[in-house]
Amino acid sequence: MVMSWCHCQSWAADVVKHRPFSDAQQLSDYCEMRWQLATPAEVEAALAAHPLIGDVELLRAKFAPGDEQASTATSEQGQVLQASGATLDELARLNVAYKQRHGFIFVICAKHLSAEVMLAAIRDRIGNSTNDELTCAAAEQRKIFLLRIESAFEGQTP
Repeated sequence: MVMSWCHCQSWAADVVKHRPFSDAQQLSDYCEMRWQLATPAEVEAALAAHPLIGDVELLRAKFAPGDEQASTATSEQGQVLQASGATLDELARLNVAYKQRHGFIFVICAKHLSAEVMLAAIRDRIGNSTNDELTCAAAEQRKIFLLRIESAFEGQTP
C-alpha cells in the first residue's frame, strides 16, 4: 500500500519500518518528514512511476482496469478525459519536451485540476532550471502522497 502513495522503494521501506503510527496524522507527518530527506534519486524514482499527464493511451496501457493504480490514476487525472483533442495534443507535446529538457516527467497534483490548468502549469514550468523543477516536482509528489494517504485512511486508524 505504501508504494501506491509514493513509488520510491527506500522511502516506502522506511515508512513501513517506522510503524505502527497512532493515527493518519502521525503517519502523514512522518511521511512528510521522511520526504524532506529524499535524495534526488529517490525523487526521480517516485516521478518515474507517474503516467504522463494527458497521455490517455498511456494511462490505459499502463493501468489495466481493476488495478489499484488504474483507479488512482483515473481519480487523479480523470478530468483530462474531458479535454479537447488540441489540449491533449499540446499536453503530450509539452510532456515530451519537458522530459527531454529535465530528464524526468512533468508531475503536478492533478486532482480537481482541468487539463487547461495543467497545460498552463507545464507551460509555466518547462523553462525552469532542472534543479528548480526537481524541487517543484518533489513538492507536487508530496501533495499527491498526502492526498493518497488521506483517501486511504478516511475515518480509520492506519
